[in-house]
Amino acid sequence: MSKGTGDLGRDNQRVAWVSMAVGAATGLTLGLWSFDGPAPVPAWLGEYDDTSRRMARLGHIAFFGLGLVNLALAANLPRFALGPGAARAASRLMNFGNVFLPLTLFAAAAHRPLKYLMPFPAVAVFLALALAAWGSRGAHDDPQERDA
Repeated sequence: MSKGTGDLGRDNQRVAWVSMAVGAATGLTLGLWSFDGPAPVPAWLGEYDDTSRRMARLGHIAFFGLGLVNLALAANLPRFALGPGAARAASRLMNFGNVFLPLTLFAAAAHRPLKYLMPFPAVAVFLALALAAWGSRGAHDDPQERDA
């Protein structure tokens, strides 16, 4: 494994674990308002089936889901048949999407016009996954084989 690829994988792991911790925290907070919970629902969030509340729930699950995808990328990145630049791009794009897609979902829940920012992190996740899929076509079991 090249030094650069290994470092990128570690960054993805860190972002992924923080993302899942934030996902748990947002879930605990959203749970206070669910099913006639102990706290009143903030007015900006609306009723259970309102778009704002749905976007907030999607942001919560995006922290978990993208965190898991990011962990999978971190684990497999060293084996992918990608050059250092493409591996770095996949790593950075995934980290960008992992952080900013859930945040833009929550932001758009609070202020609807911010929904127009969502395509940027969504496209970043797509591009990271497309690079990963491309790199998996010639993946090696031993990362040392890739660098040979």
